[in-house]
Order: sequence, then C-alpha cells, then structure tokens
Amino acid sequence: MSKKFMLGNEAIARAAVAAGVRVVAGYPGTPATEIVEHCAEFPHVYAEWSANEKHAFEVAGGACLTNQRAMAVMKHNGTNAAADYLMHINFTGVRAGLVLVSSDDPGGLSSQCEEDTRILIHTYAHLPVFDPSSVQEAYDMTKAAFELSEQTELVFALRPVMRINHAGGMVEYTDVIPEGRKSEFVIDRKRFVMSAVVEKESGGELRPKMRHRWLNSKQAELKALMEESPFNRVEEADGEVGFIGCGIGYAFLKEAEQIYGQKLPILKLSTLPLPEKKVLSFVKGRKRVVVFEEIEPVVERLIKQLCFENGVMVEVLGRETYLPKEGELTTNVVLTAIESALVGKPYPAPPQGKYIPARTRTQCSGCSHRGLLIALKEVVRQNGGIVTGDIGCHDAGTFEPMNLQATIYCMGSSIPMAYGIKAAGFAKPVYALIGDSTFFHNGLTGLASAIYNRADITVVIAYNSTTAMTGFQPHPGSPSNLNDRISPMDPGVVAAAMGAKVFRCNPYNVDETIKVITAATAEKGVKVVVAEALCYLRFGREGQLSFTPRQVTVNTDICNGCSLCVRTFGCPAITIVDGKAVIEASACNGCGVCTFVCKKGALQ
Repeated sequence: MSKKFMLGNEAIARAAVAAGVRVVAGYPGTPATEIVEHCAEFPHVYAEWSANEKHAFEVAGGACLTNQRAMAVMKHNGTNAAADYLMHINFTGVRAGLVLVSSDDPGGLSSQCEEDTRILIHTYAHLPVFDPSSVQEAYDMTKAAFELSEQTELVFALRPVMRINHAGGMVEYTDVIPEGRKSEFVIDRKRFVMSAVVEKESGGELRPKMRHRWLNSKQAELKALMEESPFNRVEEADGEVGFIGCGIGYAFLKEAEQIYGQKLPILKLSTLPLPEKKVLSFVKGRKRVVVFEEIEPVVERLIKQLCFENGVMVEVLGRETYLPKEGELTTNVVLTAIESALVGKPYPAPPQGKYIPARTRTQCSGCSHRGLLIALKEVVRQNGGIVTGDIGCHDAGTFEPMNLQATIYCMGSSIPMAYGIKAAGFAKPVYALIGDSTFFHNGLTGLASAIYNRADITVVIAYNSTTAMTGFQPHPGSPSNLNDRISPMDPGVVAAAMGAKVFRCNPYNVDETIKVITAATAEKGVKVVVAEALCYLRFGREGQLSFTPRQVTVNTDICNGCSLCVRTFGCPAITIVDGKAVIEASACNGCGVCTFVCKKGALQ
C-alpha cells in the first residue's frame, strides 16, 4: 500500500481503478467533475463525457452487462436527469459491479439548488447508498461498492457531499490494477427487457411486478450486509444523550470532540439501509439522540420509525425537528446543537448575521458571453420582452450589473419555458439563452418541441466550444472529446436540420450581434441565433482567438466619470479611480467590447 495526499475526487477515481473499473462515464458538474478526469489518466480505462447524465448512466449500465465493471459520475442535478434509467436498472439489477457516484452540494455552493439524492436513490429506488465521512473513507467505500454491487447484483451508490469531493487528506491506496476480464454478453430477456409482458411461470403476472418483487427480496440481504459493515460503528462514552453522525456529520462530531477535549457517545452511520440492530442498541436507554446528516432528515425519520416499531422511547432530534432545515452543516451549527441537546434546550435561533456586500460571479475579462449579453440586453431594451436563461457561464448575466435573464432553472429549461410564456399569450418577444454544452445536454428536445408546436421564440446559443463553467470539458460541439480530436457538431447546423431558421454572429462584434438578433426577432416561428466565438480562457492558451487583441485606453479628457462602463458592463478590468474610468492593463485581454458601452467614446 502507498500513501498520498489527494482530494476526495481523486481518491474515488483511484479506488475505482483499483477495483478494476473499465468504463467510466459522466457529465461535468461541480463537485464531481474531476472524478472522470482522473479516471481518464489510466490508459486501460475507457472514460467519456456523455451528452448528459442519463446517457452516462446508460453507458455504464451497458458496460456492466458485458462482465466489465463500470461507474457513472454526476452531481445531484444530474441524478435527477438520470432518474428514468435509475428506476429501471434497480429492477433488472447488474452483472459486473456498477457504482453510481451522486455528489450532493448542501447549501448550493456551486449549484442552482440543494437536494439530498439519498431520497431518490434509496427511499425511492430502494438501492444501497454509501455516505463517506472522509477522503480515506471515500476511497474505501468506492472499492467496497464495486465488490458488493457484483455480489448483490445491484447498483451501489456513493453519495459524497461537496466537502468530501473537494477535501484533501492522506489516503492509503494501492497501485495494483486487477487483470482485465473478457467482455461477453449473455442474453437474458426476462431480466433485461423491461416491458409489461405476462410471465407464464409466475401465474400470469406482469414482468415489472416480478422484477419489483426481486428488488424487494434483496432488501434483507442488504440489511444483513450493512449490519456487519465496517463503515457503521459505535464509539462508546458516558452520557444519556447520544449523537449520530451520518457521512460528513460524523466528521463534525469528531471535530467537536477535539474542541471539547472529551469523548462523546457516537454512532457512526454511513450506509443505507441502516444497521437496525446497531441503531436500536445505541439508542436504548438514552434520553435523546441527535442525528447530524446532510441535508434532509432521511436517517432521522428512519430511526424514528424504527424506534416506534420496536417500542423504544427516545427523543430523536435532527434536521426535521431540531437543526436548521436548510443549508450545510457547519462547526458552529454542530457545536450549538450538542450544547443545547445536552441540557435539553431547543436549538437557538441563529443570530442576525452581519451584512456582507454581494460578491456575485461574472464573466472573465475577454469573455465572448459579455458581448452577447450586452447585445441581447440592448435588443430587449429596444423591443421589450423576456429572456429565459439556462445553466452556464452566461447565467451570470442575471446578476448585477447585467440583470438580463428573468428565469434560470435547470439544464435545457430555457427553451420550453420561453415558448410556454408565448403560449400563454405574452405579446412581447421572448428569448431563450442557452450555452452549447447545455444545448446538447437537454436543449435539443426542447427545441424539437418548440418547432413541432410552432412556437414563436428566438433561441440564442452561446457557442464557445467548451463546457467552461466546470473546467473546460469538451462536449459534442467541441473539437475534441475526452480522448481524441473530432469533427464537432455545429449547433446551428443541427438546429437548421430540425427546421429552425438559423442566424449567426460573432458576439465580440456587439453592433453586428444586435443587428442579427433584431433581424431574428422580426421573423416568425422558431429562430436560432448562434453566437459563435471560442472561449478566450480555454482556447486563448493555444493562440486561438475569435477577436484581434488591441490595447484599449481611457481618454480622460472625454471621460466624465458617469461609471456606466462599471454599472452596466461589469468587466473586471474596468474600475473607477478619482472619478475617472481606469483599465487595469494586467486584467484586460483587449477584446474591445467595452468600447460599445461608453456612449461618450472615452474607451478607445
């Protein structure tokens, strides 16, 4: 065994490789992105960025049927997208080990929502879940998940939260890579063809009912495994109040012990199903227990139900009845809860926090999206209307100073929401702003529906040839995939083939972009404006630019200090000093888009 300092995502990837994974598929999404990238470093592993998470899960599912271990990687939003396949593969089961990594983001620190995918995977799909409490445990659990998946013939899920994905720690790992297996596919239609067909040998029952019964029959096996799992354990200490740490909740409890300088009675729970015997043994005879988990009261409710069914009288506190119901756990939250629970006091209302000015994200200096946003904002100013937004770097246009997009929900929602607004009788123009990666992820079907239903909207595709927000991962519209150079799919060509009227512009030319979007707006039906310019940060490193760099200066004789360039444009390279605009040369990339904003002509 070797030791190395690594982040949680690298630990998960290395564990998968050590477990013999051969196929890894995912879609970029913080906090899980680097898992796929680390797996791709091993030549014998086939790793890919799929068009979306459902496809990634399906790729992994297909691979595991050929006797090859596989892993699907996504963040919690992606698990939602993959839910359809999740609710079929749970009924069919797997052949070789298949691990689903579903990374949650409590607090929504890098997401548009916070959620607990334990509910979707375990409560809803009845599949087992590992919830790691440390980087080392993320490694150990990933290896174990492959073994147990193969043993039980079920998908095993690893549910790290962001503080595990991005945590760093020393990890004991192995460099030994198991020998490869021969790929073979054995046809078993009664198992792997999910259809409402009558099964004669079961007295005429439908196959979905039979497969559901099979899944239910697996639960006892899973409970027995979790009862003996080394990831669940009791740490004894005196006290009539017990503390239950689930996943990273356990890490916070261990931190509390260090702060207090004393041991606490702790039950570490890191699996679903729960080890029911361990739970009952721990809670019996206690006055109360506090459950620390991220973020919904999944374990808390299960323990309440377990205590009720077994006649155990104990007060069970947690996210449902005690702790804050929203946001991630913090050291202060855990310490406050411990201190209050020990003396039987309610969890106190949090003190009013100090006002901190908003520090919203924005586009990089030289980003083509800024030119597109300012152009689209000008068109909306002239014509009125609404802009529905989508996920990507361009979504920063909804914040100060752009204040452009009126809605942002989930991947691909901009297009259906736009024509829904028009379908409801909204008279003014409606624009759907979507990025190229999101367009291929879940925008194609929305566009097809809009064209099919004769919508009257303008779809604006920000085509910068990369998935920039998560670290420049490729997508079908990029000049490469994770492994090779390819011929990219042009979203404009795809849209034209679907029946949309397609317009093109270079967003670095703001005047041209305004004219093109205006012309598209005047047309009836579904129009697609492809604003094409390479991501400066990604392709500029290779000397590929969609603009000719120039030195932009401020004519101080003309500048009147109106600060319009700062208040409406938001480029990080422009500030106001002593009542005059100043361009920070080290931050300016010379795109020249700012010259459009200054109506006085001071930016030259």
